[in-house]
Amino acid sequence: MRDLGNTKMNNKTVHILTLLKKLCNGEELYPQKKSILNELEVDTRTLERYLKEIKDFFGNAILTEKRFIESRTKSLTTYRMIDENDIIKLLKILLEKDSNDISWIFPLVYENDMKFLKELNNKIRDAITKNMKKNNDIFLFKANPFEDTQNVFFTKLQKAIKNMEYRDIIYEYKEKEALKNVKCLKLIFINSNWYLACEEKNQKFRLLRISFIKDVAYPKTKTGYQRSILLKYKTYFENMQNAMTLQDVKPQKAILCADKNIACYFKEEMKPFFISQQFIRENSDGSIVFSILYTQPLEILPFIKNWLPNIKILEPQSLKAELKKELKKALSCI
Repeated sequence: MRDLGNTKMNNKTVHILTLLKKLCNGEELYPQKKSILNELEVDTRTLERYLKEIKDFFGNAILTEKRFIESRTKSLTTYRMIDENDIIKLLKILLEKDSNDISWIFPLVYENDMKFLKELNNKIRDAITKNMKKNNDIFLFKANPFEDTQNVFFTKLQKAIKNMEYRDIIYEYKEKEALKNVKCLKLIFINSNWYLACEEKNQKFRLLRISFIKDVAYPKTKTGYQRSILLKYKTYFENMQNAMTLQDVKPQKAILCADKNIACYFKEEMKPFFISQQFIRENSDGSIVFSILYTQPLEILPFIKNWLPNIKILEPQSLKAELKKELKKALSCI
């Protein structure tokens, strides 16, 4: 089974879950469907691969057939659920199956949204609930991507992003701000929290934590923005490492050394802690030298502090000086 101690829903998982919901709602899907391609921001080949994976996993519950669509001269392969009874049966099988793929999604959804089963009759609901409770003995979710989805503003922001619209937002972190005509670009789950990636009218990029949003409303003039604006932030979205990653700032490289006591976590074959993390070498004393890119010290210093005293900064000196400054300040409070 996959280690889900620190679960984060990657893009592929979110995309597959979105497609599953659409299929369960009776929507017919096919790789060339423009509305889905735009919504998921993927190409035809990627969408086709997702649909094939769903078909392979769900088997006969997914009906595929060749049909002529959108006045095309060539028939397209379409995917749709057969009927509700088959969906329920498949969910039960999915929850019982030892899967390394996406079966963990369902207990996660159920745990955080009881409405997941509200449309089912009592007998089926009880059967599926029983199966989900079995999975509760297997999975433990500490990072919860559904934590803020119950926020009253979450759905409003989803709609704004889907329709590429502006919103007026009241945001209160250290002080209350009235943000006018904000372009809502993406909802991002990172550092165990949901954030709204947006652009203010002065073209300033912001990451707003959902839990600090106090109101979302339509501007006086309802207008939309062009999808091309997302290209401006494409590189940032692909390379952001945590909520402290700055947009439009050239990254610096930190060279770090993990001593032999923690070296096993930083070996070349291990999963990196940061997207930009690169293995450099293993020293004769068993220590590991590696690098991480960062746009500001706050992006990686908390990580370094967590590993002290078994990790040290080799370069740059400015980052080492910043760490010493913060440690000195912390010691003065003891």
